[in-house]
Amino acid sequence: MAITLQKSGDSHKIDLSKAGQSKQITVHVNLNWNQQANNRNTGFFAKLVGANNAPDLDLGCMYETVNGDKGVIQPLGENFGAKNSPPYIFLDKDDRTGAASDGENMFVYRPETIKRIMFFALIYQGATDFSSVGGQMFFKVSNGEDIYLELNNPDVNRPFCAAAIVSNLGSQVSILKEERYFKGHQEADRYYRFGFRWTAGSK
Repeated sequence: MAITLQKSGDSHKIDLSKAGQSKQITVHVNLNWNQQANNRNTGFFAKLVGANNAPDLDLGCMYETVNGDKGVIQPLGENFGAKNSPPYIFLDKDDRTGAASDGENMFVYRPETIKRIMFFALIYQGATDFSSVGGQMFFKVSNGEDIYLELNNPDVNRPFCAAAIVSNLGSQVSILKEERYFKGHQEADRYYRFGFRWTAGSK
């Protein structure tokens, strides 16, 4: 049975020393959402901004390694990370409609090398906020632990959700339900103090 992080601030710790038969703990992060279009706004302006399209959510992360390297992994800019080289974080695809049964997936192959990861969900188009998209994030750990959280307390007109924070505690990794909403990447970056330089992007 999955461990549910119900409210912001709830957390669960993973013991990195208990990898079972595998040599290395890995963390699989999944984002899924409702496929239905957001039809609350049907006017001309809504059509211009894509509010009648099927919601397109992106799974991404901002990360900092234990040696001080920082970066962003997300479909925007086609930054999909890497499996076998730093940062050992990999995004599998960009599901633009939610039609893929397995949503979007990110894999953390070397969690012991990571100082912190902020996993986020971004509404790229099709909805103005998370009130209608039914966003869900699921963490499947290679030691058999499953952690689940819903993005169920949205802020109006804020399409960027800092969903979860993964922190390195030495022999453990903590997964915390953050669910904090922002207007976009830059506002979230200022709050979490990663210090990136941002430019406009599209896909």
